[in-house]
Amino acid sequence: MRKIISQNIVIIFTLSVVVYAVYFLLLRDNHLNTSISSIIALSHRFEYKTHIIVLGLLPIYIATVIFGSTMIGIYLGLWAKQFFLRDMKKGLVVQKRAL
Repeated sequence: MRKIISQNIVIIFTLSVVVYAVYFLLLRDNHLNTSISSIIALSHRFEYKTHIIVLGLLPIYIATVIFGSTMIGIYLGLWAKQFFLRDMKKGLVVQKRAL
């Protein structure tokens, strides 16, 4: 169990950073207009039928953003894990040759 956690710590770290960043973008108003409150405020300008459609599609938008960010986080974590493991293996080979 400990070996699994130690090998996947890079993936867990990148996943937590990416999810926190997306959570921050969804909850805070910013200049990107990606937050939930800014989408609701922008939808008030539409006519009634379009406003209801936008609010109905808002949960799909939130789910897409969260699951998309987790996929990106897992991909970046795997990439970083391979990068660090490759460097660690090179270091072990150099140490063995020195002996």
